[in-house]
Amino acid sequence: MLKQGEYLNYEIKNHGIGGATMLRFGSPNLWPLLDSLQNYRPDIVIIKAGTNETVGSPRLNWEHINEFERDYSDYISQIRKINPDCRIVICSPLDRVIQTDALSSERKEDLSGRRPRIWELRKRIKKIARSEQVSFLDLTKPFEGKANLMTLSDGVHPNRDGYQYLATLVFDYLVKNRIVLK
Repeated sequence: MLKQGEYLNYEIKNHGIGGATMLRFGSPNLWPLLDSLQNYRPDIVIIKAGTNETVGSPRLNWEHINEFERDYSDYISQIRKINPDCRIVICSPLDRVIQTDALSSERKEDLSGRRPRIWELRKRIKKIARSEQVSFLDLTKPFEGKANLMTLSDGVHPNRDGYQYLATLVFDYLVKNRIVLK
C-alpha cells in the first residue's frame, strides 16, 4: 500500500525482472510481464528500463539499440490495451557512478564505456514520452555523482539509501503531477 501522510489506497506491485531489457531481442526482457499486468490491470504503471540496454557482448543489447524506441512504444501500446485509462510514467535509467568505492579497474572501465549510453538512452526515453504522451521522470540526473547511494562494488545498483532516495523521487513525482491523489 502507498501510505505517505494522507495518500492511501494504492496497492503497489513490483513486476520487475532483474537484468531485463525493453528490447524484444534481449534476454531476459520485460515482455513476459504483460501477462501478469493483464491479470492485475493496473491504473498506474511506472517503467524504468535502459540500464541493461547498454550491455554489449555477449548479450548484444547495445547492438540492437536501433529497435529500442519501436519496442518501447509497442510495450506502451500493449499496456494501453490492458487498461486504456492507465497512467504511464517512464523513467530514465540511473546514472553510472564510477567513483563508487570498491570498483575493480575492469568494472570502472566497463562502466566508463557504458556511461555515455545511459545519457543517450535518457534522451531517447524522453523523446518516447513525448511521442507516446506519457509522463517522463528523469532518474539519471538525480543520481549523477552520488556514490553514497550506490552499491560499493558495482556502481549501477542503489544501496538501501539509494532505493529510499529512488522511492522518494518517484513518490514526489507522482504527487507533484497529480498522478496519485489524496
